[in-house]
Amino acid sequence: MSDLLFVYGTLRKGNSNSMAEYLSTQAEFLTQGRFQGRMYQISYYPGVLASGNANEQVCGEVYRLHDAQATLSILDEYEECSSQDVQTAEYKRVTTRIDGLDGNVFEQVWIYLYQWPVTEQRVIKTGDFMQMLQKA
Repeated sequence: MSDLLFVYGTLRKGNSNSMAEYLSTQAEFLTQGRFQGRMYQISYYPGVLASGNANEQVCGEVYRLHDAQATLSILDEYEECSSQDVQTAEYKRVTTRIDGLDGNVFEQVWIYLYQWPVTEQRVIKTGDFMQMLQKA
């Protein structure tokens, strides 16, 4: 099981919520990174879909989890995609490639991808949720 996690929304540094604080105590920040995807404004949080367009990049952070299994179990509940959720989950945790801004390429990194329809959602063209919050 990979112990790397890429976060792009409410779990990023600079957010003042209990789960962002939890992640900061359960993981080591490695680097800023990018994922080839498209970001949408879902509510007060974003959702990301993978993209085939290399120009669509999502900004985020790569963390090394101290106890991957335990931490991911807690985060799965937060993202409402644990095995106990009966409906089609809003997010799905998958592994993917992340390009670190430090020059490293991470091949097996966990990310939470959005699964519900986005036809009514606004695209965040910069792919940077924190930048969008600062402008709001």
